[in-house]
Amino acid sequence: MRVARNIGYVKRRKRLARWGALVGFALLGATFWLALYPDFILFAYVPLLLGTLIFHFGMQQIAKWNRNPRNDVLLDERLRGFNDKYQLIHYSTLGKRTIEHLLLHPGGVLVLTARELPGEVVHRNGRWRRRGTGLGRFFGMGGPQLGNPSYETQANVEAVQRHLAAASLEVEVDGAIVFLNPLVRLDVEEPDFPVMNAEGLPEFVRTLPVDSTLRPSERQSLEALLAGGAELEVPQRVQRRRPVKKRVA
Repeated sequence: MRVARNIGYVKRRKRLARWGALVGFALLGATFWLALYPDFILFAYVPLLLGTLIFHFGMQQIAKWNRNPRNDVLLDERLRGFNDKYQLIHYSTLGKRTIEHLLLHPGGVLVLTARELPGEVVHRNGRWRRRGTGLGRFFGMGGPQLGNPSYETQANVEAVQRHLAAASLEVEVDGAIVFLNPLVRLDVEEPDFPVMNAEGLPEFVRTLPVDSTLRPSERQSLEALLAGGAELEVPQRVQRRRPVKKRVA
């Protein structure tokens, strides 16, 4: 398994997360300062609302980008047993859109939408939600968010398809949703894309169809197009010296 990772994008997201949390905290502090003056009570609601939103955004981003291991590293670990015909590309920038996880395989391209949240996740009639108490949801506002993985996957698949079409590359592009937290419980019915936990990901990848018409030159063009600007990481082989036999005097 080969890995390409856009390290610059990761660093920018980490900086944005820190600044978001700091700015939000500063606005919340300004709220308490304005509340000390009766004439400015109404004005205190402005930094209160903005500070709450920005602070929670910053904490969500910190939980995503500063956690160890991150989602991209977890995916690397789960798929490390595959050979060099497979390549993971993390945070590929296609125009103005960044696709967080792509898997190049012998049959084409797989868009991976990863979520790291625990607890019970339910999908019914095209809608995603987390089961839990209201208090638990409140304290979870600063942590990983569910969002709409189906919508995100569809948008990313279409973005990759447009990008490949512009380069005159006809390759099959599919999507899948993977939940990486070992504490997640999935209750999913009729999803738009395959849904699995981290343990089921390797087996799913093995079932992907192979495209025998995909030539090596097309694959190289595909890798160059999708991994452009990313920092390629190649595992270093450890060279071991052969033991030297000592002569006995």
